[in-house]
Amino acid sequence: MKRRHRFPLIAVLGLLAVEIGFVYLRPRELIYQGKRISAWIAALGSNDVGLINQAANVLVELGEPATPHLISAVETKESRFHSWYMKLWSSRKLPEFVRRPLPVPISHVHQVRLNTVLVLSRMGAKAKRAVPVLVQALKEQDLGMRMAAAEALGRIGPAAQPAIPALVNMLKEYENIERTVATYALIQIGDPAGKAIESLTTLLNDKNIETRISAAVALWLLEGKSQPTLELLKKNDGQEDWRYRFFSAYTLGEFGSAAKEAVPALLHLLHDEHEAVREHAAKALMRIDPAAAQKAGVK
Repeated sequence: MKRRHRFPLIAVLGLLAVEIGFVYLRPRELIYQGKRISAWIAALGSNDVGLINQAANVLVELGEPATPHLISAVETKESRFHSWYMKLWSSRKLPEFVRRPLPVPISHVHQVRLNTVLVLSRMGAKAKRAVPVLVQALKEQDLGMRMAAAEALGRIGPAAQPAIPALVNMLKEYENIERTVATYALIQIGDPAGKAIESLTTLLNDKNIETRISAAVALWLLEGKSQPTLELLKKNDGQEDWRYRFFSAYTLGEFGSAAKEAVPALLHLLHDEHEAVREHAAKALMRIDPAAAQKAGVK
C-alpha cells in the first residue's frame, strides 16, 4: 500500500476505535425532552444562566438513572485527548452518522464539573453511587469544588459513611467555612459506629485553635460528646484563652438550634472581659435560641 493512503486509513480506524469506546464503554445515553443526557450535562458549562438552571433541573428530575453519566462528567479532566475530541466533534467534516452516537463533548470543563457536583447535591440520597468520586473531589485544590463535594456527601446522608475519614481531615483546613461545611456533612451523614471519635479526639490536641474547636463541636453534634466544647467556652487560664471562647462562640452560632445545650455558657460569655467574645456570644445566641437572647437583653 502506498504511504499516502496509509494516513487516511489510520485516521478512519482511529475514529472508529474512539466511537466504539464511547458507545460501548460509557453508560448508555438517556434521551430526555428530545436531548441526549450528554447534551444536558454539556449545557452546565453554558454562559447562559437560564440554560444552566434548566439543565440542572432536568438532571435532578432524571434522578438515579442519570448518576452514572454525572459521575463520568465529574471524572472528566482537561487533557489533549479531550481537546482533540472537542475539535473532532465540532468539525463540519465529521459525517452526521458518525457524530450521532457520540456523546456531546464538554466545554468549560471546570464549570461543568462543579455544576455537576451541585446537581448531585440536589439529588440527595439518589446520588449514593457518586460517593467515591465525591470523596476524590474533596482532595482537589479548588476550594469551591471541595466545599460542593462535602455538601453533596452530607445530603446523600448515611450512604456516604465511607467519606467520614476525608471529611474529618477537612477540619484541619485553614478556611473556617470549609471546616463548617465538613462538620455539617458529618452531622448529616451520622456516625452510628463511632468511627470518627478517635480522629476527632486526636484533633482536640491539634496546634491550630480553630481545628481544635471544629473537632470539639463535631464531637458534640455528631457523637453527643458536649464536654470538650463546653470546656473551651469556659477556658480562661491563660492570656490568649479568650481566642478559644471567641472561636467557640462563633462556630456554635453556625449550627443554630442544634447547639442549644451551649446556651448557658453563651449567656455567661455576654459578660466576658473581651468585647469580641461578647459580640460573638450575642450573635450565636440570636441564631441558637432567639428567645433566650431576647430575655438576656441581646439586640
